[in-house]
Amino acid sequence: MQRCKGARERGLSDALRSPSPRKQRLSVAELGEMLYLSAGITARRGGLALRASPSSGALFPSELYVLAHKVEGLPAGLYHYDPEHNRLDALGAAPAALGAPQADGADAAVVLTAVFRRTGYKYRDRAYRYAVADAGHLLENLRLAGHQAGMQATLVARFDEMLAAKAIGVDGFEEGVLAIMDLRPAASGVVSTGDASRARFAAPPVPAGVTTGVTTGVTTGVTTGVTGMVHLATSLQRLPDEVSAGHIALPPPEPTAAGVTDTIVQRRSQRRFLDEPVPLATLSSMLADMALPPQLSGAIRINLVVNRVAGLRPGVYRYLPQHALVRVRDSDSAAAAQAAALSQDVIGNAAVVLVLSADRAHMLAEGARGYRHAFLEAGMLGERWLLGAVARGLAACPVGGFYDDEAAALIDVDGQSQWVLHFAGLGVSTGT
Repeated sequence: MQRCKGARERGLSDALRSPSPRKQRLSVAELGEMLYLSAGITARRGGLALRASPSSGALFPSELYVLAHKVEGLPAGLYHYDPEHNRLDALGAAPAALGAPQADGADAAVVLTAVFRRTGYKYRDRAYRYAVADAGHLLENLRLAGHQAGMQATLVARFDEMLAAKAIGVDGFEEGVLAIMDLRPAASGVVSTGDASRARFAAPPVPAGVTTGVTTGVTTGVTTGVTGMVHLATSLQRLPDEVSAGHIALPPPEPTAAGVTDTIVQRRSQRRFLDEPVPLATLSSMLADMALPPQLSGAIRINLVVNRVAGLRPGVYRYLPQHALVRVRDSDSAAAAQAAALSQDVIGNAAVVLVLSADRAHMLAEGARGYRHAFLEAGMLGERWLLGAVARGLAACPVGGFYDDEAAALIDVDGQSQWVLHFAGLGVSTGT
């Protein structure tokens, strides 16, 4: 596909928040640019094909399929994106049913799948969480590129996986559907959260011969019968008021004007940092760009291990929605962070370590689907952290391998109620 190089380059901070308004149809060149900035090969070095979005172990389990309905210059139909040649391969007519009513009427829908074996042969039992986090990184790039093209890029929260798999011609198990993104022109420039579908969804039965290895039963210890269980399930627990406990106000964020395309193309995972501090104003701006309204899950919590930030004492901090920090522990935690992250130097030497966690009760409030949504959301936040670093001349690297218990202890949370999902180091680039 021809890349769309004539489009106006938008600043990263601006594009993160809303799409440019447009009324005309998406062109095939613009769609090609969106796919390239999401999953395309942006550089080749030493025989390696470097992609627009990162992947654990550089295994790249994600595949992209496009259901084109109203794309200028592209016949309606089903396509698969080939990153090696940056092209769309035609697979046939657009399917009559995708299993995602919310996407009905979209100009195009992008279906993201994962070929689980690519990740599974190396990461075994943790393969699913890595594959879904990888998908989150890619989807954030797709959302950003869509905003730059003037398209509302909305993730569909609920859809029928097996119907979607059948629609695009995959088996649904070896290659499973993880996400669907709805694309349509943003006439007002305001991001739509999508109308809630009236379709009903329930946990599907396990097909004969398929072993999931997942236990769904939960013992709560509640003995008051159905009434007591329903009351407990619909009850709320007030969380500690961390702001009143003393918070640290952050400097006003400064939007970056660095362009979306240049930032994505230049993004690389850098594992070495200079022994220099990160300015507090820069960290504040990166956090503001990260902490946008959730796409799929509101369960994600932002934690920081601060080692070298000008104007901020070393320690462990939690980020608050009021754009402030709460100090969790006032001590040098670089060694503890490195130990928790499988002794990786990229974490021990970082100026700041991002640790994303998920509130278990919030995550599972919608059932098992919430588990997937949390990892997708964490991947999207993590990608904003990586892109924000590049846009501001810093270096960053995501890390998926860590000890769960040590990671929970590092940020001072109960591992049974809050699960750590993601690490990423940040520092001043060595320039190499």
